[in-house]
Amino acid sequence: MATCFVPTHVRSATPVVETDHERTITERDAFARFADCVADFDVSSVDLHPDHAQQAPAQTLVAPETATRTKSPLARVRGAYRDSVMSVPHYDEEYDDSLLESLTGEFSPEVAAAVLTNDQLTPHLRDRLIDATHQARESRHALLQGLNNERTALEATNENLTRLGADLDDVLSAQSFHTWTGEELATARECIHARQQECDQLAADRQATLQKQRIPSTHHIDHEFTQYLYESLPVTYPVLTDITSLVGTLRTAQHGVERALNARNSEP
Repeated sequence: MATCFVPTHVRSATPVVETDHERTITERDAFARFADCVADFDVSSVDLHPDHAQQAPAQTLVAPETATRTKSPLARVRGAYRDSVMSVPHYDEEYDDSLLESLTGEFSPEVAAAVLTNDQLTPHLRDRLIDATHQARESRHALLQGLNNERTALEATNENLTRLGADLDDVLSAQSFHTWTGEELATARECIHARQQECDQLAADRQATLQKQRIPSTHHIDHEFTQYLYESLPVTYPVLTDITSLVGTLRTAQHGVERALNARNSEP
């Protein structure tokens, strides 16, 4: 089967999705480890709201078998965050944030300030940290679902466009259609038209999908899903770009066939 069209942008997008999928799993698991670490700390019955941290002694939080006089509970929390979330292999390449920037982006400015400016971890702050960490983990889980859907869409698009762009070499390379019968030209025209209609439907379906896509509120992701996902590629919409390219190829083929048919019909 001769093929004159290759969905190059879709094929370039596939490894991008695979990489982001792998990194998202790594981040999700890192947040899970951090949450487990924070949850392992024991607290006494005395609580202190972070808003009052400067007015009263904060409740000391002791880690079983690891508490020392030289390392405060929040220092251990900061260390755990560095050793989990900030230690994923792609952290520097993807984010390169300071501890303050990461905590602020993932949790909130208030939580980041409380973690960085105090020594003692209150039960209230511990609960806020655990809740925020679970939210960060869930946002990665939601992103994974979107990436799975995108991967499936890319696979289907590659298959469909490869099929629709196949067996056009004879039409596109023909310098003259004088050897083609009228029936052959009519069949070619119908085939090309049917492929154009399929492309139009693929484009409409993709547009509908893009309208529904929402990116979870993950760290540093505050724009459209495809803009986030494909910022390293020369095009933001690889599927639509390749569909449009194939439509142009089909139109070129159609024009050649139409001219040949018109010339044939005008012959005496």
